[in-house]
Amino acid sequence: MKSLKLLTVIMAVCLFSAQGVLAGDTIPIGAPSPMTGWAAGSGSDYVNGIKMAVDEINAAGGLLGKQVEIIRFDSKGFEPEIVMQAADYLCGQKKVASVHAGWAGWGQDVRAYGKYDAPFFADDGSQAAVEVFRENPKKYSNIYQLTPTGPGQAISMFRALTNLPYDYPNKKIVIINTDDSWGLEVMQTIKTNFEKIGWKVAKQETVPYGTNEWGVILSQIRRIKPALIHFEIASGQENITFFQQFMKRPTNSIISLGWGITPREVVNALGTKADGLIGEMPAGLPGPVGPNAAGQAWLDKWESLYHYQVPAGAWIAYTGVKAWANAAKQVGDAYDFKAVNKYLKDHGYKGTQGQINWDKDNVLRAQKGAPVVHYQVQGGELQAIFTDPPIKPYPNSKFIKPRWIK
Repeated sequence: MKSLKLLTVIMAVCLFSAQGVLAGDTIPIGAPSPMTGWAAGSGSDYVNGIKMAVDEINAAGGLLGKQVEIIRFDSKGFEPEIVMQAADYLCGQKKVASVHAGWAGWGQDVRAYGKYDAPFFADDGSQAAVEVFRENPKKYSNIYQLTPTGPGQAISMFRALTNLPYDYPNKKIVIINTDDSWGLEVMQTIKTNFEKIGWKVAKQETVPYGTNEWGVILSQIRRIKPALIHFEIASGQENITFFQQFMKRPTNSIISLGWGITPREVVNALGTKADGLIGEMPAGLPGPVGPNAAGQAWLDKWESLYHYQVPAGAWIAYTGVKAWANAAKQVGDAYDFKAVNKYLKDHGYKGTQGQINWDKDNVLRAQKGAPVVHYQVQGGELQAIFTDPPIKPYPNSKFIKPRWIK
């Protein structure tokens, strides 16, 4: 009986040890992204890019002999307290080796994840986030922006809008934006640059998220008859409702939705009715025809996995995971955060479109390996028409005059 009890204890200890090995046999990474609320569509796009990268790493044998595990957290509407909870949960409790957030806020995320040392990749695109970084670059050296800031993206939008093969009927522009740092940064940059070349900002309207009734603003637009409307709201529903209501009595206006063209729910909801709309994807992979063989293979794989065209943020979120995994592999220890961060800063990463590097603010400015891609909706899908830098027409594509312009 004693022998049986002893054997039982030994087996229990062995089982516990095996379970411990199995439990510790993964490298966890955090994926805080909106799972509920107004940004949930974009959150899903980012997570699919992250998952695609992790699945590739695991299929190839894992990282440093271990499988990579994704731990999610619902960051909802990026409220500061939620962002802080996410950082404390993922980095403080779950001890993740890196965090891949996609779009994560406007600077509150820098403070939250800067308390820890694990590399944090965000797609904020906000100058406000960069200003927080600049308060203490040493403290926030683990923060990596995966996209140019709002002003940088807006300058690229300005270049694309002024290089369209189209004769604007007048020099009047209407700008509509949200009341967050992103929307305000883009609005001010667009406004300043168009005024410099002699355009008149005939109307500028800052609105809150959740605005879906556009009657008053559209009445004013119909009186103004602008040649160009730039609509910068980083949420699908506002873009959809504005365009639907605009089309009831359209003006002869080019409509630029900026970043808002690329969340997948916009094209899904509008279909071919959206043909003619233009916008941009920072740090994007041009499509539907890729820029090179590797890019085309990536696009083909994405569509085979998810059955829709690559949306906003997915490719650069994927690239962020691959850049981190490469750095951890080169260092030989995913938890040697100091060495991993140094490697990322010193070496960047050679991705699908070529080398990418972060600048002194740890911002991935527009560059050949991660260009700003400007799209027009054609046939109910996004068609790349420009890449930047430098601003140039995308091969074998052309701008089509929107059908509502008479």
